[in-house]
Amino acid sequence: MASLKKIAKELNVSYTLISKVLSGKMGTTGVSAAMRAAIIQKALELNYKPNRLAVALKAGRKDAVAVFLHEMGVSGSAISEKLLRGISTQLARQGLRMHLRFFMTDGEFFAACDERLKHDVDGLIIGGVFHPGILKKLAELENQSLPCVSIFSGSPDFTKSPLSNVHIDWQHQTYLTTGHLIKNGCRKLACFCTMADRTAGFIKAHEEHGIPYDKQLLIPSQGFYLEDGLENIKALLDSKLPFDGLVCQSDAQAVEAINELFRRGIPVPEKVKVTGVDDSPLAESCIVPLTSATTEMEYAASKAVEMLLEKIEGRPSASIVIKPLLVVRQSSG
Repeated sequence: MASLKKIAKELNVSYTLISKVLSGKMGTTGVSAAMRAAIIQKALELNYKPNRLAVALKAGRKDAVAVFLHEMGVSGSAISEKLLRGISTQLARQGLRMHLRFFMTDGEFFAACDERLKHDVDGLIIGGVFHPGILKKLAELENQSLPCVSIFSGSPDFTKSPLSNVHIDWQHQTYLTTGHLIKNGCRKLACFCTMADRTAGFIKAHEEHGIPYDKQLLIPSQGFYLEDGLENIKALLDSKLPFDGLVCQSDAQAVEAINELFRRGIPVPEKVKVTGVDDSPLAESCIVPLTSATTEMEYAASKAVEMLLEKIEGRPSASIVIKPLLVVRQSSG
């Protein structure tokens, strides 16, 4: 990649003239149309690209973005890893540095938002578990000219909020997996109920397909972990209620449910079809590869970076909603 000095040497003109022409800041300097065209043409020939750090410094920018994350997802789900990978990849493409901090509580978030923050970075991306208690602080940061974009898990709809948020439609995950099992012939579906949005997706799919669901097959679940899946499937089997499909709200739940079904001589998918959520590494390593709905975390992270750059450059950036996708594997037949 060429430098300004290289272009100046090839055209036998001053470095200053090249800089002014390519930046569009001529001031009172005069230059002929022919010379201006020659400079631009030579820059294209030599694949000249401005030094991002130099441009940022001239604009008063730091070329750095803060990323504050409350990690989410159970072990093996790779949700937080996907989010960070998506952010870091997109920032690297833009030549930007990442200032990473983890937090668990509102207090830890407030402590990270010290006076140095707005002097060190151009903007903030906050992601992970939703913290309603920090929304006021995010608004304050924006009023202090620090643009913010959030990627909140389990957050309300931000489309009408002044804050910019990337919202992943969790309800759509189980809407997809439930609808898939119904289309595959299941009529007695059980669901491990941990998150209200995902339970709503299960119910919505039944309603849209005109299939009644049995409330007794809505099994309350304390969490998304392997042990929760084991406890839930034992409770379901001990109830003696018939079921031909199982909608789990995480891949971890589904993996341990499938293990227990096999231990009790109930093969998957021949007797019971099973789906999960997250499309995590667990889905592919399961004893029967697991049909699962994606989180779209890497895509969401990439969009968050794009939105933040728009705000840094003074352009409006509205909240968006991202729909997960369905990845079909053997567990659903």
